[in-house]
Amino acid sequence: MTAPEPPSTERLEEFVSNAEPVLLERRYRAALRLLPASYRAEREEEMVAAFLEMSGDVPDERGPRPRWGEIASVAALAVRVRLGGAGARAAALGETVRLVALLGLGFQAMLGVHGLVWLAAMATGYLPSPDIATGADPFAAVADVLWVVAFTAAVRGSTGPAKPVAVAAAAVSLVLLGPAAHLTWTAAPAALMASVPVIALLAGFHGEAPVTVRPWRLVLLPMAVTLLVMAAVLPVALLPWAVLPEPLLAVSELVQPDAIATVACAVACAVALRRGWAPSARLALAAAATLLLAWRLPLAVPMPDAEFVWVPAAVLCAVLTAVIVPLVVTGRRLLPPARRAESGPAA
Repeated sequence: MTAPEPPSTERLEEFVSNAEPVLLERRYRAALRLLPASYRAEREEEMVAAFLEMSGDVPDERGPRPRWGEIASVAALAVRVRLGGAGARAAALGETVRLVALLGLGFQAMLGVHGLVWLAAMATGYLPSPDIATGADPFAAVADVLWVVAFTAAVRGSTGPAKPVAVAAAAVSLVLLGPAAHLTWTAAPAALMASVPVIALLAGFHGEAPVTVRPWRLVLLPMAVTLLVMAAVLPVALLPWAVLPEPLLAVSELVQPDAIATVACAVACAVALRRGWAPSARLALAAAATLLLAWRLPLAVPMPDAEFVWVPAAVLCAVLTAVIVPLVVTGRRLLPPARRAESGPAA
């Protein structure tokens, strides 16, 4: 019995040209793993067939890969499905991300109002020395106005215009952090606080997300609180800090916008645990409290002869830490179960 004749070069080339794109198909399926299992069970075969049809017959020897645009489209679809697709869990997660966006934008709006009032007080001569308003920069007023506009638009349901405005505000804020980039302890939390709400805004308010027009009082409340507190603090700012007693200095630290937001967040977290709020609200408050904790931690470092600064900050950080853990645990426990993949018909 003679051995079979080895295939010729022409036959090998013909076999390679007619081979199925097994490698490309595997890579498409790997990219589709970004999608939930239940969605893949219904649409994976259809999507893989469509991708392969658009790619044409490409042999494995060429090392074919999905195009970046296709991967980006799958990633965007995964965000929409996970944050607003079918199922109660996806709806709860989507609401969580949207609440994080609104809370973060509200915090930035409070800082924006604070900065604009300081700048106006300096421009009108009410505060004669620019050194009193540390960090007051006319260029920062651009970011302050943009944050206020973005927060107002998002709360009132105009999330389409709010997105580019928020992106511009975050870009200006991050540029302003550039000269202080060496201050890692303060620059990193500030960068997180400027970028996370914008990312949540872009991810949570997609085309399939419900449009909610919230009342004007939710827009005006944080700004009104900031203005009222500043009306009481500005006269104190005219006095030389060297003559102020330490208790008054400690109180002045606690009435800053970030401290007010921290206290309000801690109170809301306690109320959420006490009154059984929805898991989306619990997880959103936990995320907001974590960002505020990172924001306040640099001020909580013990410093000699500066107890009026770091002691209140340390107390606020301890309170936030005490409420974050139970919020995360109960929020995850109360989330609806994930939607299971349905098995296809039997062969």
